Amino acid sequence: MSQSISQGGHEEADPAAVSRCRLCHRIRTQVADFRQYLRDRAKDPADEELLAAKFVGRWPSGAPLALTLDKDDPELGADPERNNAFMYGDDPEGLKCLVGAHARRMNPRDAVVIDEVRLHRMIVRGTAYGPPLPKGVLEDDGADRGIMLAFVGAHLDRQFEYAQRQWVNDGKFIGPPAEKDPLIGVNDDGGFTVPRQPIRRRFKGLPPFVVNWGGEYCFMPGLSALRWIADLDT
Repeated sequence: MSQSISQGGHEEADPAAVSRCRLCHRIRTQVADFRQYLRDRAKDPADEELLAAKFVGRWPSGAPLALTLDKDDPELGADPERNNAFMYGDDPEGLKCLVGAHARRMNPRDAVVIDEVRLHRMIVRGTAYGPPLPKGVLEDDGADRGIMLAFVGAHLDRQFEYAQRQWVNDGKFIGPPAEKDPLIGVNDDGGFTVPRQPIRRRFKGLPPFVVNWGGEYCFMPGLSALRWIADLDT
């Protein structure tokens, strides 16, 4: 709730209430470890690509599993009008996109979960840094590569920190309490379940595929807050 303060006889909004929080987050990706984990457990290259898509919730092109279950669709992945136009409500068991997949965890959309998803929505944008690991390489080359993320929101604890605690590193909100995000969760010999008919597929021994390499919490005052700061006597 917005509060007010008295400044020069006038009531103005609380600077914190009309400001935003920003987080810059650097994540180092363990690409070789991820590829090796898939290679050791896949039956063939096609199964390897499918398993990677199950972890992420999207194919390499960006096409969502919710819209193309069996194979990648680069045309769909390149279409910004279509590749984000889907829901999860018609897939409660995760037979298309796993309930524990990274993309579904970070944006449950209309899926049935514990708590109100809308209270934790946030604006996040990311970009890759460093040279890509060449295709097919399973040995780490020592290069620094990963993702830089920028988050903007109104409440760090209710948005970004909540997502890290509950959506990434817990499973209670979707069902399996012991499972974490298979891609960015703090996994140490963790597990991951792929539901399918007639028998589910269970993966164990998940290592960490990302390393938190640093970050910074920032306060972004709004225009009225900047004016209030500028008018202070000290």
